Order: sequence, then C-alpha cells, then structure tokens
Amino acid sequence: MWNAIDVNGNGILSLAEIDKGMRDVIRLPILFDLKPVLMRAYMAAKIKCPSKKGTKKKSYNEDDYVSKKEFRWLLKYLRVYYELWVAFDRIDKDGDKRVSYNEFCMAIPELERWNIDMSDPKAQFKAADKDGGGMILFIEFCDWGIKRNLDLDDDDDDDNDNE
Repeated sequence: MWNAIDVNGNGILSLAEIDKGMRDVIRLPILFDLKPVLMRAYMAAKIKCPSKKGTKKKSYNEDDYVSKKEFRWLLKYLRVYYELWVAFDRIDKDGDKRVSYNEFCMAIPELERWNIDMSDPKAQFKAADKDGGGMILFIEFCDWGIKRNLDLDDDDDDDNDNE
C-alpha cells in the first residue's frame, strides 16, 4: 500500500499523494471527498515521528510530510477523524459545516450516548468553541471530542474485545 501511494518513491507522502491514494489505492472515495478528514489525519500523522536534528539535510523538510514510520499513524488517524466527522455531520443539522449552540443542544441525547457528559451544555459548548466565535468548527469539534473520548455508539469498532 505504501509503495503504491508513494508514487515517486522518495520515502515520504505529501497531502496530494495521500489524497490520490485514498481514491486510487485504498479506494475509499468517501475519504477522498472529505478533505477536512484527510487534512486533520495528515496534520496529526506527519508530526508523530519528528526527524532527528543533526541528520543529513535534504532538500525538503521531512516534518512537512508523512514518513513510512508515520504511515500506520495516518491510517489510524483517518479512522479517528472520520468517526469525528460522522458525529459532527449528525449534529450539523443545517449542513453549513458549523455547529450552533441550538444544534449542539438538540444533540444532547446523542452526545450522551457518545460518552460525553452533557450535564452543563453551556460549559461544553464553550469548551468546544475554542475561538469563541459562537459556532463550533470541525477542527474545534475534533479537539474537543478527542479530549472527551467521544465514541459513536453505532460505529464498527468492537468495544467488546474482552468479552
């Protein structure tokens, strides 16, 4: 899979290569179409194994790309951010790619099923709306959801691995 996505064989993946790889190699067109998910996974994965200082300089900054060591992290983050996208999309009822306080409150039952303590919705909204703009953006939702271990109740992960 790595070799098929690293088409130029330089040992690193750019966002463009990953984008194309979703469509042509991994064949998940839904991820190819969800640029915010790809971007978040790419940004998280490319810093997992920072290049060591003092190594031979290259004509590019390796930390701006996903290395082979970071590839498995990229796949994991694609899964994580896709799940967060599904949750975000369910809450964003008007489809404007932002969650208002009203939409957030309407989603309280779902958020509680996803393991979020919603006993104080105003505080949770404020915590999610990091920039204070009055709307929760996808990147803000991701940071907030990850910190709270948001877990969709109807996804395909096996929460009962130990049974």
